[in-house]
Amino acid sequence: MLKNLLNKNYLIFGSAIIGTRALEYLVLFFAAHYLSKDNYGELEYYKKLIEVGSSVFAFGLPALIISYTKSRESKQYFFLLSVLFVLFIFILSIPILGLFNWLFLLIPFVFYALFFNGGITPAYLLVIKGSNYASIYKIIVSIFFYLILFISIYYFDITAKAYVITSYFLLPLAIIYIIYEIYNQKIVKIKAQKYWGLFRKLLISSSTLVVSNFANLMFLYTDIFLIQMISENSKSEIADFSFALNIATMLLLIPITMVQVDIETLKSNKLYFSILNRKIFLLTIIFSVFLIGVYYFLINAFFDKYANTFYLFLVLLAAKLFHSFSSLFGTYLLILKKFKLNLCINIASLLTNIVLCYFGYFNFGLIGLASASLISLLMRYFALYYFKGKYSN
Repeated sequence: MLKNLLNKNYLIFGSAIIGTRALEYLVLFFAAHYLSKDNYGELEYYKKLIEVGSSVFAFGLPALIISYTKSRESKQYFFLLSVLFVLFIFILSIPILGLFNWLFLLIPFVFYALFFNGGITPAYLLVIKGSNYASIYKIIVSIFFYLILFISIYYFDITAKAYVITSYFLLPLAIIYIIYEIYNQKIVKIKAQKYWGLFRKLLISSSTLVVSNFANLMFLYTDIFLIQMISENSKSEIADFSFALNIATMLLLIPITMVQVDIETLKSNKLYFSILNRKIFLLTIIFSVFLIGVYYFLINAFFDKYANTFYLFLVLLAAKLFHSFSSLFGTYLLILKKFKLNLCINIASLLTNIVLCYFGYFNFGLIGLASASLISLLMRYFALYYFKGKYSN
């Protein structure tokens, strides 16, 4: 059965994603063990703050490049215009971030938006050069990133702002690479002007994507920010919640891998959706059972200070099951160019989650937060399921 579920591209691209995530988890596991709960909680807070902020800088452009562009030429020019647009947001953001004393986050926002996993460059390489080349890029960037992150924490005792410092080190190298990619495109001015006209019109759709992506990330991290704002023991509780959440999030490796590898097939063959959906469902269920055993082993063998988080992990894992099932449906709505609908679903999910998290935390603590995420993700899954069926026909 597994032979029918997997193919060579899944294994290659999936190995890259798993490899990059393995590096991330190695550093996070080290930090969780090496640092105090307060320091680890603060590290996780800044990590998630950077991820949310960078979604604004990316402006939904990675999803636009993946879902909209079809010809090789359109992919190349959309990549160029996307990079220039991020630089424009960079300039506009200087006075705004300066007003809140957040200028030190400007470089991490740009680095994540342009170069890191989930950014514009990985999306471009995926559609222009294929999943194998994108895999190599992900591995190289991740090795450098997490090596510097580890050195920052272990040798230089940098805790909360380790992700910030790492971005400062890597941005110059990333800029050199992006200049190399654009130079090889042999840009023609007339064609650039033509695609700028199209790109400018699509920025309206992309603006719905940026709000949608921001709402989606805020939806995923509402619990963390809520703990930061109202908890009397925020750093320690963020550490507990993030430790369980990080391992439960491993479940998303399956839909992310399979959807990105087969994105071009999904664009051209509508019948392939049901086949891919069955594969994701079966592999996600199998992997979730595996993760339960791994988590139980970890908290009993190596991370005894997180031994009280097992039931919290089970609730978060159930939430990530529905998150995994939703990934394909959400991507397919973007392929169908239902940007506004995707925006409405994500905003509705965010608002629902905020309300549920608030009441859940005050009544049941961290378990209440996790349960709020479970309910919200379940509702989001059924909404995506309904509208995919409605519009795909």
